[in-house]
Amino acid sequence: MSFKAFIIGLTLTFGLPWVITIVLPYSFMRTLETVNYAGIEEDGGEGPYLPKRDGRIKEGSEIYGQEGCYYCHSQLIRPTYAGSDIWRKDWGGLAKTLDHHDTRRETNAFDYQDEAVAHIGISRVGPDLSNFGRRVTNALTLGGITPEEWVLNHLYNPRAKKGYRGAEDQNLYKKSVCPSKPSLFKTVDASMARAGALKVDAPEGKAIVPTDRARALASYLISLKKDTLHQKLPKALDYGPKTEKAE
Repeated sequence: MSFKAFIIGLTLTFGLPWVITIVLPYSFMRTLETVNYAGIEEDGGEGPYLPKRDGRIKEGSEIYGQEGCYYCHSQLIRPTYAGSDIWRKDWGGLAKTLDHHDTRRETNAFDYQDEAVAHIGISRVGPDLSNFGRRVTNALTLGGITPEEWVLNHLYNPRAKKGYRGAEDQNLYKKSVCPSKPSLFKTVDASMARAGALKVDAPEGKAIVPTDRARALASYLISLKKDTLHQKLPKALDYGPKTEKAE
C-alpha cells in the first residue's frame, strides 16, 4: 500500500464519521429555522413557535455542565424506532389523566433553546432528566416542601429523606449513587441564614445555605419540562405517541 493510499484510507475511516456525526448536525442545528403553527383549529396555535421555559436556563445549564451532571444523566427522549423512552414512566412527559392532557413526546432541537451546549448525556446511571421539572413538581405531595427545596436537598445529600412519595421511592433514593455537591453550599451562623437554610442537621449554632450556583442549578433543573409551560407544539414538531399504551 502506498503512503498516499494510506492517508486517503485514514481520512475516510476517521474523517467521514466525524463529518457525519459532528459537522453536519452542528451546521444544521446551530441556526434553527422557525417552525410555524398551522392555525388555531388545526394546530392549536398561530404564528411562529417560540419555546417558553422559566428559570435561570443559561446560567444553570453552564453549572450543570461544570458539575458533570451529564456523565450520569441524559436529556434525550429517543425516537420510538430507536428505543422505548417515551413509554418510560414520566420520562418523556406525563400520561393523560383527569388533571392534564398527554404531554409525552420525543426530544426536538428546540428543547435546548438558550443553552450553549445540548446536554444529551453520556450514560444513564441515573434517570433521564428531560422532563425532570414536571416530574418532581407532579410527585410532590405539597407537604411543606417546594420543588426548589427538594432539588437543593438532593444536591446536598442525594440519599437523605426528602419528605415526599411513598416508602418504595424513599428506599430507592437510599440506594442512590449520585454524588453530593457540598461545594454548592456554605455553612453560616444560624442567625444569618434566615429562611434560606436547608432543613438538615448542622453544627450547633450553624446552618447550611445554598450558594447562588446551587440556586441557579436548581432553577435550571426545574425548568426541564416537556410541556414548556403547557404550550402546545406545532404538529411538525409533535413526535408524541399517537395512541395510548398501557404503562
